[in-house]
Amino acid sequence: MAETHFQESSNCLPTLFTTSCSLSLSKKKTKKSNRDMDSTSLPQWSSLPSDLLFNIASILGTRIDLLSLRAVCNSWRSSLPLPPKAPLVKLPFPIDPNNPNLNPNRHGHFALSESFSYSLEPINRDPKRTWLIKIQESESGNVILKDPLAQHPLAGLDRLPKVLNLLDYRVKEISKGYFVEFVEQGKAPYPSIFVNEMKSCISIKQVAVSTSFDKIGDHGFVVMVIYNGGKLALWRMGDDKWSNVNDILEGSVYDSVAYNNGKFFAIDVNGLTISIDPAKASFEIMEVAPAIPRSGFGHGDKFKYLVKWFSDLFLVEKYHEDLFYWSESDDEDDYHIKFKIYKMNEEECDWVEMDGLKDAVLFLGDGCSFFVWAKDLAWWKGNCICFLNYLFMGSGSDGPGPMAGIFDFEDGISRKLSKFSSCSKLFWPPPSWLKHYP
Repeated sequence: MAETHFQESSNCLPTLFTTSCSLSLSKKKTKKSNRDMDSTSLPQWSSLPSDLLFNIASILGTRIDLLSLRAVCNSWRSSLPLPPKAPLVKLPFPIDPNNPNLNPNRHGHFALSESFSYSLEPINRDPKRTWLIKIQESESGNVILKDPLAQHPLAGLDRLPKVLNLLDYRVKEISKGYFVEFVEQGKAPYPSIFVNEMKSCISIKQVAVSTSFDKIGDHGFVVMVIYNGGKLALWRMGDDKWSNVNDILEGSVYDSVAYNNGKFFAIDVNGLTISIDPAKASFEIMEVAPAIPRSGFGHGDKFKYLVKWFSDLFLVEKYHEDLFYWSESDDEDDYHIKFKIYKMNEEECDWVEMDGLKDAVLFLGDGCSFFVWAKDLAWWKGNCICFLNYLFMGSGSDGPGPMAGIFDFEDGISRKLSKFSSCSKLFWPPPSWLKHYP
């Protein structure tokens, strides 16, 4: 399990700030020529008033942006405190104490953690290449590198540097996700965890939270999870047990959950969409959109994803249009995996089908999905979906790329990501420029 951490430095200014400096100077009228200017006439960033510095820091949206701001100079680094670490959030275990698969002697709790997906690029190095990686931060400040589309840690990263200097790289946070893991307490009962207990009592399929960790306590904190093969449960901070939504909506099997515009949303396998307002004392369930017609062949290997982007909520439906996943005689290696995408219209209480993604790329992962502008990814085109599918396993590589595919809205065809060598390098192998730094 590889670990690394970000390091600040004040050896030079990041590109962002040098560019801002030159733009502001060009607008000023001065009697001196550029040739006569000396260093004393340039803005002294270290002397920036503290109240203005704090105002700049307050509008930065991510932790990595604040770290980069602190890296500008020693004065800023000493003035701005480090971003707070995510608090340890313990959730009750079990969710359903009446589950017949639960070992009555098993004790513990669920731990809720954040994960972040970042894009990395060298600032002054060509040709341009973007590397996408997901990290989970430990209590010590180190981070564990993970597959951006899955939950497991990446192997084979021993040659990577232990420290990343933020002034050498352009680092951008593109996604934040949450995951829940079970923490055993006391002596583990014998026998160890069986498959049925793992699936129905311990494994959490997907998580959504009502607010970021840095805002816990402002307006309450509520967690929604999918567990036990598609059941839905909610927990409010301070409660000693979970509220099971399936006690109200019996028989529903849920595919995906999301939090958007102050409400939780959940969609079941039939496309029925519900919302829950966490601000209300009782979790009142509202039907947002009726079930949508099924697409594709049969009922197997279909999935619906809820994905938030800015203030909009999207529904992505994955299905197979044929009995067979792919044809051996198909020159284009079409796996017959298709997608439809819809945008939520809350006023009309309905999903509106879209004809594509235009200049965006959608990444559909295991428990975490996100949009990225194609212009922010080297060698990528827009109007496509990059998705995880275990049909692609066994391609002879340790990285996440061989398990991914690309669906192109222009021709409606799904292909292995490995068919596109320049695009697959977004995931694997790690770029050579990372190995050039101690």
